[in-house]
Amino acid sequence: MSKQIHSLDINVHPQLEKSLGYQSNRRWVAWYWEPDIEQAFFTDGQNVGTTSSLSWQIFLEHPKISSSLQQYFSPNDQQYGLLLDRTTRNLYVGEGKLIQNLLEQPDSLSVLACLETPDRSFSLGSNSLKYQWNQFTHFALLLNLLKWVPLGVGIAVITTLGLKNVSSLIPKLEQQLKVSPPAQPLLISNQSCGVGGSDDLTRYVTTTSQSKELHLIGVYEAHPNHSGNDHSSGTISVEINRQNQPIILALSAYEPVTWEVNVKPGVILEKIILNGYYDQKIIGVSGIPIEEYSQEGTNRVLGNFPYQWNSVSSTLVNQLEKQIELPVTSFQGCYRGTAFKIQ
Repeated sequence: MSKQIHSLDINVHPQLEKSLGYQSNRRWVAWYWEPDIEQAFFTDGQNVGTTSSLSWQIFLEHPKISSSLQQYFSPNDQQYGLLLDRTTRNLYVGEGKLIQNLLEQPDSLSVLACLETPDRSFSLGSNSLKYQWNQFTHFALLLNLLKWVPLGVGIAVITTLGLKNVSSLIPKLEQQLKVSPPAQPLLISNQSCGVGGSDDLTRYVTTTSQSKELHLIGVYEAHPNHSGNDHSSGTISVEINRQNQPIILALSAYEPVTWEVNVKPGVILEKIILNGYYDQKIIGVSGIPIEEYSQEGTNRVLGNFPYQWNSVSSTLVNQLEKQIELPVTSFQGCYRGTAFKIQ
């Protein structure tokens, strides 16, 4: 299979990306499967997060889709991904590395959009993936509702009923699952993520009556030199000045990071939790319990790797709050960070 990207002839419902976990607003977003940790991810070139594995498998294994995508998404070959143009609603399939390169070069994506024909008559192989709008509306909603259903059951339901009968199932699922939208947190935007960091820092701060505080810092990387297979570690300094209550500190990054923690006098730091796809390290502190969750270091991750609060409808926050039995008191994050403070 050559390194090409193919357009799929499919009417993509406006809510599909949200059903597959994407909540941000960039034009292009891609999905891919990471076999090492058996997890689906989305990325738009800046934001990276996890996608419900159930929704991803249901989408790929539906009979009307799998027959045309099986040459790309076979059980033993997970190198391909899907790319969505959220403006034109065009959906593409291609090698994951090629899609990642496109997301890193916006001009290339502009060329791809310009080359697309107005009638979107491009088809994949001998099968044309055409859906009626109402059927796909129900399908996208069902994907969102089935996040909490066991994978085998969900796929069996979709496969058995088909898209035409999905609408009759929606009210029952809504009633049983009692799905409600998450509350919107307070966002405080600043302008710096440290020297050499990106200018997209977001912060979430809330008041708490708990006897302890849980503070979370999340980035994608600490320095920009991660092209190809280069995963060199960067350094991020974290200065803690907050003396009101005992603190549990959670640090998360996708790329390898050495976290340099500076605890000021009077601060009570009870524990540090590390989460990352690649190995995470701590320097600057001693005598403090450290828990590491990384695919490279410990062969397990605690959740996804958010660096914007609007993408933290995520497993990481849920798992942290469940494990610590505390709500997140503050969040700071940016795509690339070098320095943070907790006041």
